[in-house]
Amino acid sequence: MRFLDPAKEINFVLRGDGDTAALAVEARRSVREFDKDLVLTAVAPLTDLLHDAAGEQRFRTTLLSGFAGIALFLAALGVYGVLAYSVAQRTKEIGVRIALGAGLPRLFGMVLRDGLRPVAVGAILGLAGAWLATGMIRSLLFGVAPADPATYAFTVVILSVAGACACAIPAARAIRVDPVVSLREQ
Repeated sequence: MRFLDPAKEINFVLRGDGDTAALAVEARRSVREFDKDLVLTAVAPLTDLLHDAAGEQRFRTTLLSGFAGIALFLAALGVYGVLAYSVAQRTKEIGVRIALGAGLPRLFGMVLRDGLRPVAVGAILGLAGAWLATGMIRSLLFGVAPADPATYAFTVVILSVAGACACAIPAARAIRVDPVVSLREQ
């Protein structure tokens, strides 16, 4: 009786056109013709082997993407909270501006600019930090250069859109302030 010795395992890669199942049948037949004691155990397309080999990296990437999404949501929520508090504190000022004839689009833009200023500073500091950290993250990147301008631009756009959305809600509330109620509170 012969036992399989994993140290004597041999792997073959076959290239062929057409159905992989038909190629596997032909490979088994050829191996049997060569030596009836040889066993062809694991037959799989190369795409499946590559898919399985990258499973751990794919899991890490999915996990990191999930954490990044949560971080983006929390950052947008933080920007929203700070700006909403700022608008609430400035209700009287905003009411006076509306009573004196400030245009609503201009007022909306003012509140939006006030909220996006820290977002822009954070984006600049984040870009600088990412650029400085390229050496440490080089081993985690697949198919992307550590200093890829398109990736940096995409990231800044996503963060800016999230920041703008977080700022737009308090800005919209600011322009709905009733100047009469605001002035009465003073």
